[in-house]
Amino acid sequence: MKTWTLAIAAASVGFTGLAAPAMAGTEIKTSETVSYAGLDLNTIEGQKMLEQRVESAARRVCGYNEARTNTRLRGDAKSCLVKARASARQQAAAIIEDQRRGG
Repeated sequence: MKTWTLAIAAASVGFTGLAAPAMAGTEIKTSETVSYAGLDLNTIEGQKMLEQRVESAARRVCGYNEARTNTRLRGDAKSCLVKARASARQQAAAIIEDQRRGG
């Protein structure tokens, strides 16, 4: 299966320390595997589908869709999401280039 791991280093975005007290008893996820199996990344449609998968995974990893009452926690989730997207786009670009070369 063609996959890669969308990894967010929670410590680097300061998310773990701030979120832990507010989310006591909840596990903080720091990575998620995103599959690009079955996608033709040489097409716009395939790339859009991959972008949707990445967006969903990034939101889960960063806890972006969880209800938050603390504005700072929401800001940390947004910062995490921005970093996750950037990391994933970089990885996706390498995968797309590899596919274009026949890899």
